Amino acid sequence: MRKKFKKIILFCLLAAIFIAGAPYSYCEGFRYDPHARRDPFVPLAGGQKAAVTKLEDITSVEDVKLEGIAIGAQGKRVAMLNGEMLKENDKVGEVEIMKIEKKSITILMGGKPHNLYLPGEEGGAKGEK
Repeated sequence: MRKKFKKIILFCLLAAIFIAGAPYSYCEGFRYDPHARRDPFVPLAGGQKAAVTKLEDITSVEDVKLEGIAIGAQGKRVAMLNGEMLKENDKVGEVEIMKIEKKSITILMGGKPHNLYLPGEEGGAKGEK
């Protein structure tokens, strides 16, 4: 009787270990099938376009994002583009900072000047000079 009880306990322990590890192994190769519905795992805001983040990789003015402008104690201005702090006359890849103003900057890209505005200023639009 005692051997049978030990076998039952051992079987229950092994079954519990198997069941506890099962959900992870089932989820590993899981792919959601939306059945012609919107995928709830894809954010509603934002596009499917891969974001270009590094200034060195940018080939279009549309990929340049002006995130902020800071003015130092001595009046020197710095602009944050795609997460990088740059001052006037700095050049990274194809992007060269020509002028930094209070609410906008002028960059030179592809031989043409472009004005970039802070979000909310001038509609956050990008335009050519």
